[in-house]
Amino acid sequence: MRLPPIATNVRSKPATIWVASSLIALVNRLIYTLTIACIPDLLQRVLHEPRSSNGVITAAFGVGGLVAGCSIGYISDRTQNRLVPQLVAAALYVVAGLVFFYAKHLHQIVLFRLILGAASSIADTMLFTTVADVYPANLLGFKMAVLFVFDNIGNMLGPLLGGKAYERMGVGGIAIIAMGLGVAEFFMILLFVRNSLDIRQSLVQNTAPSTATTISTSDLMVVESTIASRRPSVSDCPGAKSRGLECSSCVSILSTDSMPSDSNASHPPKSKPNTTASSSIHPHSSLQVVRLLLQLPVIGPTVSIFVGTGMQSVVETVFPLRLFDKFGYSPGAIGIAFMIVGGVLILAMPAVGFINDAVISRHGEHMRYYAISVGVLMMLASLTVTAVAGSYPVLIFGYALFAITSMLVIVPAQSAFGDYINATGSQAMAQCYSLAWIAEGMANISLPPIASGLYAIAGFLPMLMSMSAVLCTICAISVLAYPAQCHWKARRRRE
Repeated sequence: MRLPPIATNVRSKPATIWVASSLIALVNRLIYTLTIACIPDLLQRVLHEPRSSNGVITAAFGVGGLVAGCSIGYISDRTQNRLVPQLVAAALYVVAGLVFFYAKHLHQIVLFRLILGAASSIADTMLFTTVADVYPANLLGFKMAVLFVFDNIGNMLGPLLGGKAYERMGVGGIAIIAMGLGVAEFFMILLFVRNSLDIRQSLVQNTAPSTATTISTSDLMVVESTIASRRPSVSDCPGAKSRGLECSSCVSILSTDSMPSDSNASHPPKSKPNTTASSSIHPHSSLQVVRLLLQLPVIGPTVSIFVGTGMQSVVETVFPLRLFDKFGYSPGAIGIAFMIVGGVLILAMPAVGFINDAVISRHGEHMRYYAISVGVLMMLASLTVTAVAGSYPVLIFGYALFAITSMLVIVPAQSAFGDYINATGSQAMAQCYSLAWIAEGMANISLPPIASGLYAIAGFLPMLMSMSAVLCTICAISVLAYPAQCHWKARRRRE
């Protein structure tokens, strides 16, 4: 199908990737949260399943996400295609809705969640990967934050919409909404989204000295800072400053501390991937997930995603139970509680992204690790407030605080993946971002069943306090390991 020139021009802009990814994040979270408010009623009242089945349902989502996450990054990097996986994710939403429409038993609901987990994993991996493909480190924090704004709009509207649809139309109403959203996303991607790697390559070609093209100064700044085709060196700093970037952002600590030096890395061919960026991450190797996971700058963000998203899943699993058991709220009322928390988070997210970008522009990408550690401490404090809450307003206040502080962990962690890949010049962007979903999938598989089991045995307060204390401590240690290594190396060099 031949598109008009204006449509082709729109599809070739990085901003289009960002907008499309934001809408995909909205649809992805909206479909996921449609069933949150109705799950206790559906499982306990209609199907008469034990409360432990709530954790099984959440874990099924993680299993589907883990299977898809382990493969989609490799497939996308291997084929150098970001578009087809996005279309597959949209199609899987339709399939999941169809399964849920006919769900009469627990195993059918488990199958629905498996398919939904796979679709969500593919969509999440691709939307973060495509944005990191076309935007630089000093803009990535705000771009990621906006993705999470749309994600949380879905998180706010999904339980409310799902709860009302369930009360009026039952399971079929939710299934129809999910299928309709999947079809809409499929055609949006088909018409308006281009392979982000093609856009990345065209931006590289447009900045080549031999290319005669008219491009605005602001566009040139984005182009030159977006494509990290080689490791920066100290000699690049004056040029970086002339493009409006701070020296600390140009001379990335990710590339100088975690990568060995290479005198031949300064002038790689623009048409080929950087093959000299790292001795431990080889751009042409077939599967790099394991190698990536062994890199200390990647371990911390991966653990952070596990803890941040895992505690979100825990709270999403036990929060409706808490409202149902302690206050006797209906699915519709539970949905309103999620809407309140989502609204607070939407207002806070742009500030989170802006602060991240300001810190990175001034101090460099390594500051993301300190930002994550501060976020972990604040998340632990918010979970403590939620755990000890004895009234509905305090419970909502604690949950809202947790929602914001978990983003203080997740946003810089997601951005750190893009920092690392761009700094090393590896061709494994999708595989690196698939680590985020692998971590989230493992968290969704393991933590909600543990939480629901502890909730049934010990109650809300002991469960939440014990899990949050252990996980936040592990996360802080993992994140601070890389800055500690950098400090130790710098001290050794001075000696």
